[in-house]
Amino acid sequence: MMILTCVMAFAQEEVVDYLNVGKTLKFQGKKFELKWCQHQNEAVYLQEWLPEGETFDNYGQMLTVTLFFSEAGTVQYVENMAQILEKRKKTDCAYYYVHEKDGEYVIDFLVLDSAGGKVNFAEVGINHCKPVIVNGKKAVQINLYTRRAYGDDINPFLESLDDKTDDWINELTQMNIICKMK
Repeated sequence: MMILTCVMAFAQEEVVDYLNVGKTLKFQGKKFELKWCQHQNEAVYLQEWLPEGETFDNYGQMLTVTLFFSEAGTVQYVENMAQILEKRKKTDCAYYYVHEKDGEYVIDFLVLDSAGGKVNFAEVGINHCKPVIVNGKKAVQINLYTRRAYGDDINPFLESLDDKTDDWINELTQMNIICKMK
């Protein structure tokens, strides 16, 4: 779902590490490579990493870091994400949970994309939203891990979620991703 993901930029030639997070990240023992970035304006930066060999056409896993410079804070982002997921419920099977601890939020969601009357993929997303200060400016940093399954892999994927989701949340919230602007 990563609705925020603009996958139209496949042809992008240069991938810039605007956030100075690194060209590679490690998650769940896998190396992820920076494959896409977007710097829409001075307020929004978005970067996406995929495991080696995966493409945006049919990815199984993705890490995303988004930085919003805003006075609104994390609560505004969480409310917006909840609205997006509520809208998604009108066309697809979608569930989400919001957890808050010490001003940081985790939104974990499950979406079954059913465009065309069949389930095309199942997607779990773990959003870790936290307030940060970057170069003296207030911002919201969202670290997102997305996991997808397609076709015959959907049912085994769904059956395995109880065992994996807590691990994904714990690892994502413990990642020391610090955005730095030059």
